[in-house]
Amino acid sequence: MRGDRGSTVPLILGFFLIALLLVAGAVALGDAFVDQRNLQDVCDGAAAAAAASAADLDREHGLASGGSLHFTDVESAVGTYLSRDAGRRDIRVRAILSDNATRITLTCEQSMPLAFGAFFGRADVRHTATSSARAAILG
Repeated sequence: MRGDRGSTVPLILGFFLIALLLVAGAVALGDAFVDQRNLQDVCDGAAAAAAASAADLDREHGLASGGSLHFTDVESAVGTYLSRDAGRRDIRVRAILSDNATRITLTCEQSMPLAFGAFFGRADVRHTATSSARAAILG
């Protein structure tokens, strides 16, 4: 019986390390999920701003273009939207206009640091979000 003393210490340490790994994994997963949701929100807002730019330009110039989008106006509206917050400046955006120029589809990409990334062997996670919006039709 004397040789069995102290054999629970490695077992307790092993369980503690497993619990620590599970907690770190849950925190990293939660952090990545929140980063993805934030990128999706920004991408949705940028698409809405781009779609609204056509209506704003039509009102400003007294035109009725039927809500057609122009790539330079979309690029300007997305750039203005993203420049409002310093954290958004490293987001890469790719825009695609529909054939009839009434719908914009944005693909937003951003690399974010992963919580406990060194622990999992991965420092960054690349997030991608897609959003589309249709220009308002003024008549």
